Amino acid sequence: MKQQAAGAIGAEVGRSTCTACPLLCDDILITTDGVAGACLHGSETICAAIAGVLQPRSATGPSPEAWENDSPLARETAIERSAKRLASARRVLVTGLGSATLEAITAACDLAESLGAAVDAGLPESSRVAGPTIARAGEVTAVWEELRDRADLVLFWGCDPAPSHPRFIERFIAPSLSDGRHRRTIAVGPHSVLPDATTHHHLPLPHGLAVEAARALQMLTLGRPDILSGTPVAAVCTTLHDAIQAANCVAIVTSDGDDPIGLEAWSIVHLVRTIAHMKPAFQIPLGAGLAAGGVNVAGAAAVCTWRYGAAGGIATADPAGSLFLPAESNARRLIDRGEVDAVLVLGRLADPLEQSIADRGARLSVVRICDAPEPLLQRAGDSFQLRCACMSLCTTGTMLREDGRRVVLTPSMPAGGFGQPAGMHSMRDTLIALTNAVRHAIASPASQASPTSRFTGGRP
Repeated sequence: MKQQAAGAIGAEVGRSTCTACPLLCDDILITTDGVAGACLHGSETICAAIAGVLQPRSATGPSPEAWENDSPLARETAIERSAKRLASARRVLVTGLGSATLEAITAACDLAESLGAAVDAGLPESSRVAGPTIARAGEVTAVWEELRDRADLVLFWGCDPAPSHPRFIERFIAPSLSDGRHRRTIAVGPHSVLPDATTHHHLPLPHGLAVEAARALQMLTLGRPDILSGTPVAAVCTTLHDAIQAANCVAIVTSDGDDPIGLEAWSIVHLVRTIAHMKPAFQIPLGAGLAAGGVNVAGAAAVCTWRYGAAGGIATADPAGSLFLPAESNARRLIDRGEVDAVLVLGRLADPLEQSIADRGARLSVVRICDAPEPLLQRAGDSFQLRCACMSLCTTGTMLREDGRRVVLTPSMPAGGFGQPAGMHSMRDTLIALTNAVRHAIASPASQASPTSRFTGGRP
């Protein structure tokens, strides 16, 4: 399979929602000649998924549905052994929730509660001591279509969407406004984002001055021009203030970058709120995108917040009152500090988290549920991988696009069709089966699990 231009496609095979990044583009066309409409990364992801689905069966039978320490294993046996290992663990971490549908995330939370496990989706805000910005200051945001249809001024604040969200500009910035007008865009920071033109301007700003610029611009908007006296951001803020004053609707696009405290996000939240008191204005906060380690990060945050009161950093999964410990119970720190001895992983994780798991070696057991047709992580120690139905092509369920819009996945390849192994189970069904097996193992007298370790996060 290869990517094709939209005007040079073959016979249509099916339509698909691209699950390569949290944009969840739902205008992808799969044809006999290739994939149309997707970005390069999305096309490669879908083509790799098709190759995995169409993987030829070996002479000895169908492709494996599970592995133990990289050796093929029957699915039922793998579920039973995985459940025993999780049930006997001192403390379990459930992570990778962004790689699953809402239905599968809910099933994973059921399993986490059975184990008294820690839960963290790997989102950046869970690793910040101050916690999520929205919990501290609130946010004025909008769906991306609102940006596309209404914002006649868009500020890219230290943000270049191209590497993380390849089609964001194509789908939500490039189209004309709903009334036919062209929008004006300004890039603030090190990235020019777009070529200079009559409708686009780049205002270079060192990263270290971003917070000062946001605070100064807010004060200028409030009628305090004296605040700019002697500041290195005076020229930038004056230009931005004039552009904001001339606009009808303002959108500020930001990225979730390297901001361990969250001060940058906090300063932008207050700037947007001040502008919104004068005219329509909102923030479009972009996450890690392709580097997020999951396409349903918004769904993971929504389910965990609804269930536990926070998007991650949950020390012990308990719907009656979970403890939220940002920067303490986030996935990477729990693994690096050796506070967990077993991890349940959904799908693929961001590279740093995968590396943390690999570095723990035999001291950490891993149970992974993923649509990959081969074992993903070569490592020492107990390792189980249960293969589920392909996320891109064969899964039903619901996801949330990064801005919160609901997206329903519809299989573009029928179960058992196109050479796909017949009867491949969904991630949700696999999690339900694993949960039942865990509960049975916990109830069994032979279980080595300690009730204290399961329900107090491994602490005596």
